[in-house]
Amino acid sequence: MIHTIKIECLEQFQNLKKGDLVAVEWKRDMYFGNKQKRFGTYEIVENKERTNEIILQVKNNVYFNYNMFLNPEIGISNLKSIVLLRTLG
Repeated sequence: MIHTIKIECLEQFQNLKKGDLVAVEWKRDMYFGNKQKRFGTYEIVENKERTNEIILQVKNNVYFNYNMFLNPEIGISNLKSIVLLRTLG
């Protein structure tokens, strides 16, 4: 069974770690090669707390700044929503 946790606050973003599996909805389509995607699942590569960035994929430079997501007045984030996926067993 899969358990989902919607990530909505600073503490939840700071608790994300390398290897966590997340489902992401983007505000605009993202391009991966010649394919457009609005949704995706990713295994977190790194949580850079110093710069408030979650690195989702190095090859295609997929990341987001969670400070901009939480505080839209300081910048625009392409992240629309994020959910942590966990298996129960």
